[in-house]
Amino acid sequence: MVTHPPHRAGVFATSALVLTLLALPTRASAQEVFTPREDIPDAHLRGVTHVVCVTFPEGAVPEVPVYERRALGFEPAGSVPRARTVPVSRWVDPGGSQEDCFPAFEHERLNHHGVSVRYAHVMLDVRSGRKAWLGEGGADSPTATWITIESLRTLEAFEDRGIEFRRLLREDSLLIVREEPRHDASPVELNFHDGDFSLGRRIGDYAEVLDFNSYTEKYYRRGWVRLVDARGTLLLWPANYPSHGC
Repeated sequence: MVTHPPHRAGVFATSALVLTLLALPTRASAQEVFTPREDIPDAHLRGVTHVVCVTFPEGAVPEVPVYERRALGFEPAGSVPRARTVPVSRWVDPGGSQEDCFPAFEHERLNHHGVSVRYAHVMLDVRSGRKAWLGEGGADSPTATWITIESLRTLEAFEDRGIEFRRLLREDSLLIVREEPRHDASPVELNFHDGDFSLGRRIGDYAEVLDFNSYTEKYYRRGWVRLVDARGTLLLWPANYPSHGC
């Protein structure tokens, strides 16, 4: 496994989903599926602050525990069946755990009996826009649902993951890699089919694209891409095994 550099910031089974079968290096049955970009209103990807992923271990009850926001904090408010959610991406592994990842728009950290707990306002259906509060972590059980909340501001959401450079782009949009993190910087040619890419620093709306060279065991900057567009619409998404638009 590649060890990523410090600060490196570097995918629901419904009829509306497009299934992408990937040539995976381990379990051939594992699949990563995405909600088609045309099914996601731009407004539902605008102002995203975190990526929240819900992991369902083998044997887990397919439900997402939700919370209600109260004056003094958050209280459990039941659960939402997984079948009623529409995430941006879903990792499906018949022989292991499943993972659904959603955009989140607010984040709070509270102290419970001396333990810091984070909560996020998550869009559980990226088509309809339905949201709920989720809490980080899970019960102490090997079959308990587990929830992670990771920041886009610091690019934490891309750590130890691949990058989907094209899945959130509209059909009429172009992915442009630039020499500097500016809209007027010169474009750079980059073949996304050939490289071990991760994200480095974030400057403004741009993220640094790094490529790991296995011979030198070093990371090299290949350019900068927009993380969000001029209206704040999210353009990149973390992936378990990115297709790079294939």
